[in-house]
Amino acid sequence: MNPKSLETRRLDKIKSIQEIQAVLETERRKGRKIIQCHGVFDLLHPGHFRHFREARAQGDLLVVTLTPDRFVNKGPGRPAFPEQLRLESLAGLSDVDYVVLNESPDAISAIRKIRPSLYVKGQEYADHTGDITGKISEEANAVEEAGGKIFYTDDVVFSSSSLLNKYFDHIPKEVTEFIEKMKSRFSTSEILDHVHSLSDLKVLVIGDAIIDEYQYTEPLGQSGKGLHMVARCNEKEVFLGGSLIIANHVAQFAGQVSLLTAIGRECPYSNFISHNLDPRISPEFTILEDSNTLVKKRYVMKDGKLLTKLFETYSGQEEALRSHQTKRIVDYIKEKGSSFDLILVSDFGNGFTNPILIDAICDSPTFLALNAQINSGNRGFNAVTNYRRADYISLNEPELRLSVHDKLSSLPGLAADICQILDASTLSITRGVNGVVCYSSTGKSVRIPALASNSIDRIGAGDAFLSISSLCMAKKLPPALAGFLGSIAAAMSIQMVGNQESIKIEPFLKFLVRILK
Repeated sequence: MNPKSLETRRLDKIKSIQEIQAVLETERRKGRKIIQCHGVFDLLHPGHFRHFREARAQGDLLVVTLTPDRFVNKGPGRPAFPEQLRLESLAGLSDVDYVVLNESPDAISAIRKIRPSLYVKGQEYADHTGDITGKISEEANAVEEAGGKIFYTDDVVFSSSSLLNKYFDHIPKEVTEFIEKMKSRFSTSEILDHVHSLSDLKVLVIGDAIIDEYQYTEPLGQSGKGLHMVARCNEKEVFLGGSLIIANHVAQFAGQVSLLTAIGRECPYSNFISHNLDPRISPEFTILEDSNTLVKKRYVMKDGKLLTKLFETYSGQEEALRSHQTKRIVDYIKEKGSSFDLILVSDFGNGFTNPILIDAICDSPTFLALNAQINSGNRGFNAVTNYRRADYISLNEPELRLSVHDKLSSLPGLAADICQILDASTLSITRGVNGVVCYSSTGKSVRIPALASNSIDRIGAGDAFLSISSLCMAKKLPPALAGFLGSIAAAMSIQMVGNQESIKIEPFLKFLVRILK
């Protein structure tokens, strides 16, 4: 048979979910027994081949459903191979009769449409309690509802993630070395237990509400009647920002979250905020009478996944809190602050905080995690030293240097100064592509390399790091582990445009398990 006909046969195996349903109806009328396997199958290896061979031996037709690229939540750089290559590779296997690209992030809908007699998983999934996503139990229920049974192959187990981590050069050496140190101190199950333990925390988030708007533009060139440049606005996206997205990050991990912030009375994004704020969050909104919620509008050029920022505008939130509003917030903190395990302050310096409110925050006995951001709207005035105390501080390097007015001194020395001034036990210094330095007031420090080298957009990475590392520090986890888990959140954040979505716990756990293999 000539190569072209072999290629045609291989491609004929690839079906849409609608096409495979029609094919399987015909096969069932012939009495054929349908077998289904499902997964990412990023790197095909001998374990997969033997898994498919044993699955195929259980029936007459083997259908393999594949997770598409957009739903592979295993961290930056994954999948290593795009969905089309993964489809074609699976279709080239003699034991596989059909390959289908799934249309959802899990196998449930595909199981319901394919209705296999047997749904086949590897032996490592037989203990459902070991599945970090909890999906295998849902899959088993879907199979039973469709009239089938689940079957576990019992053969040698390989891991695509461990093979990719070990043999593919996409992970920098410094990251590999750091991961090995973490694995020598903590087992994967211990780290997972620590992450799950965060669900016991009651958290109060305090800070400025921000709406992030991205205007995607197409440059047109110089104006015909002036020296300025002109661009066409093609589309826009709107995201939650500031304390709103931080509360959403936290709500994915903590058991109870309350939010103290301010929004404008006539805010055009009120419905957007209410629809996109995690329903598990209890919001305590102060209403601004004469100004709207702050909107940061970024004009960017988009070339594929690459973003180039042109300029940015601020609008709204020019109004400071009035005395009666400040009093209401202060009374809330005095009355309820001690009932929380963590007060997380994300002070963006846009008008929500003031000296009276800051004093009330510092007077609370609750564990206090703090970031005072220096940005274009407050540069030089919103230093962390506006606060009298904190238990944990997270700053980027410019924020740290500006807070002590020191451009050149060593970071450990500056961190020691801030920890002494605020009586803080730990300070994390985020440094973009240079990773994070977690400094302890005991004088010890640990450097955590950036866990992702390629980024789509770095906006929001610091907020993601602050959210998760603060939870870990409130839970009294070691600074190295808190910084590591915060760095995973930051690495996930830079793979999306702005604050497109919060850091979800299931993809977070998948990334964690993948990088530790």
